[in-house]
Amino acid sequence: MGNERGSALIITIMLLLILTAIGVYAISNATSEIDITHQSKIGTTTLNAAEAGAYYGIDQVPNVVMAFAAPLPNRASYTVTSEFSGGFSIVPGYGTNYRFANFLVTSEGRSPPPFVADRTIVSVVNYGPVPIGTMY
Repeated sequence: MGNERGSALIITIMLLLILTAIGVYAISNATSEIDITHQSKIGTTTLNAAEAGAYYGIDQVPNVVMAFAAPLPNRASYTVTSEFSGGFSIVPGYGTNYRFANFLVTSEGRSPPPFVADRTIVSVVNYGPVPIGTMY
């Protein structure tokens, strides 16, 4: 027994160091998971804002939208533009007297401040059938 003086103190300190390392690892892992979840939420919010703008632009066809910007209730926003792409398509089943007008709708969603994220959606919309003599 005389040769084992202080061994309990050393074993206790080693156990405390091991438990401290496990605690630090658990905290760093938890904060990483929180950051990943937060970034996923911001990405989803930005995608939803871009989709809202795309749906707005598609609803406005055949009217052309010039850089319409709108804020959303969650402080995200979108900017949408649409243009007549100049193309007409003839679709089988509608005959040669009808065509579809092609429109290009571009929507850019932005995350709510103070975060910085952008998402762009580009859609090609066929509007019709329209009789061949009609101009857009």
